[in-house]
Amino acid sequence: MDRRAFLLASGAAMALSRPGLADDLDGLAARLASEAQICAVSAAVLRHGNEARQLSVSGCSTEVGPRAVFQAASLAKPVVAHIALQLARRGKLALDSPLSEIFPDGYKHWQNIFALKAGPVVDTVPVEVLRNVTPRALLSHNAGFPNWSATGPLTQNFAPGARWQYSGEGYVLLQRMLETLTGHPLQQLAEQEVFVPIGLTETAFKLTPAIQPNLVSGSPRQLRFPYEIAASSLYTSANDYARFMAAVLNDEQLLALITRDPVKLSVPRLSWGLGWGIEESGRSASIWHWGSNPGFRSLAMADLQSRDAVVVLTSSESGMPLAKALLNSVMPGDHPGLALDLVR
Repeated sequence: MDRRAFLLASGAAMALSRPGLADDLDGLAARLASEAQICAVSAAVLRHGNEARQLSVSGCSTEVGPRAVFQAASLAKPVVAHIALQLARRGKLALDSPLSEIFPDGYKHWQNIFALKAGPVVDTVPVEVLRNVTPRALLSHNAGFPNWSATGPLTQNFAPGARWQYSGEGYVLLQRMLETLTGHPLQQLAEQEVFVPIGLTETAFKLTPAIQPNLVSGSPRQLRFPYEIAASSLYTSANDYARFMAAVLNDEQLLALITRDPVKLSVPRLSWGLGWGIEESGRSASIWHWGSNPGFRSLAMADLQSRDAVVVLTSSESGMPLAKALLNSVMPGDHPGLALDLVR
């Protein structure tokens, strides 16, 4: 992104946080879409955990309204973590019990899960491996599994607890654990534990008739998810995800669970809690996550002291610089998490 596009992104974000500049949003949105060459952007800002303001950017003949639904990719992971933590708080899930108790015959791993029209190719993760893996380790990405196993069997790269390694496979395993434990598919679980209680009407873990009319197309390519993938198949609007973040920010017990005893990363001031990255900054800390699917990029962060937060959804694989610019404008400061190689 060139300097002019960066300044436009910054101006749009500041307009979001200043009600008196609401009349300038349409012009800023049009120029931003042109400069960044992104057809659709939607952002929502929370102030003090409760007041959401939204920016919508339309271009390339794409109309983006407040109900526009994007693929949020890995922003799915905090939602799945929320489900797990809700069950744990009610005594339905033990975060430190081995997965072998839920999968006594091993875990049936779906190798080609992103081959959305093909039949599954399955291998089995032995129960001996699962005896050393807990839900807590999956939630904080230190169970030893790779991000993805490509088209081969799922094996660990290191012993659980040895270090942090981001893992989509770990969250799919978490999904299967939740589904096995409750007897409900992820979409139904999410409706029960998150979507209905919080009032998320434009959010789903797979294509549903309810979200279909408001779908935004990704550029230059995209997947269409007919089934749930906990690591990456979340569809949502900026307003809906902001409501989800507000629910997290306003639940002190939940925040304590998320942030207690996080796994340290090799990057200073960064660690990973239960479902969220944690960034330390002086006396405060932020929780954050990003998303990267073919055709889409997304980013979300919330300051735990001020309860200010921002979520940005874009319909382009070049959307992350824009998302970072918007985030930095709303929440200025040094954000080491945004420099990770994964966040691009």
